Parts: sequence; C-alpha cells; structure tokens
Amino acid sequence: MTTSQHAPDTTHLDVRSVLASGGEPFELIMTTAGRLPLGGTLELTAPFEPVPLYAVMRRRGFARTTEARGADEWVVTFRDTGITPTATLATIAEQHPASREVFGRHGLDLCCGGSKTLAFAAKAHGIDLDLLLEELQTAATR
Repeated sequence: MTTSQHAPDTTHLDVRSVLASGGEPFELIMTTAGRLPLGGTLELTAPFEPVPLYAVMRRRGFARTTEARGADEWVVTFRDTGITPTATLATIAEQHPASREVFGRHGLDLCCGGSKTLAFAAKAHGIDLDLLLEELQTAATR
C-alpha cells in the first residue's frame, strides 16, 4: 500500500499491494477519504475497477472519474463535494450553483423546501436518491 500527498488537496492511495497480500483495503480507503477536506481529492489505484465502492463514496459526498491505465491498474479519482443525503437543498445550491439546474430539472425548488435534506426531497418527489446524488455531484465538479 502506498499513500502519498502530492498536491495540497489530493491524496494518492495505491491499494494493489494490500489486495495482492490478501488484505481488504476498505477501512483504509474510508479512513483516508474521511481525512480529506471539503473539495479534497482521493486518487485511488487498484488492480480492478472498484465498482461496489462507487455507491458507498457517492453517499458520502464524493464525485468520481475512472480511468483504466492497464490490465491491472485502475485509477479512480474521488472528489469530496459535500453533497450527501443529509445536506439541505439550500446548502447544496449555495456551495454549488450548478446544482440549481439539476434541481430545476427534477422539480425541486428552494423557496419553501430549501431547508429540507436531499434525502427528504428525493423521497417526497419520487426521485431515485442515488441517481440524484450522482447527477448533483457531477454538476458540482464541472
């Protein structure tokens, strides 16, 4: 396992050696991600695409991009957007102006519902929370 800090807001974590030795890097990944500041980035290198990790990180506010660099080298960049199920619509809109367009497409307004959490608003409007999180996090990183 290799952990390094290159840019002030990017932490690099290579878990290929942990997996090669039969270890499970999930707790290490969660601990490392938990130390990032809002807007911080975790660049994770693994020997395969860590698809199950995507939903976990999305629920914790992380947008992602994925790149296959070789047969056994996948690099996933997770950026902490702060957009989580418990964040309020008003907070998300204030921190990420691009979210207003996403809210509009889904019929979510801020006039009366800005103090509601994203999870509450999604449920009340019949919107899939995971898809809404992904859409908002993607918009936030543009």
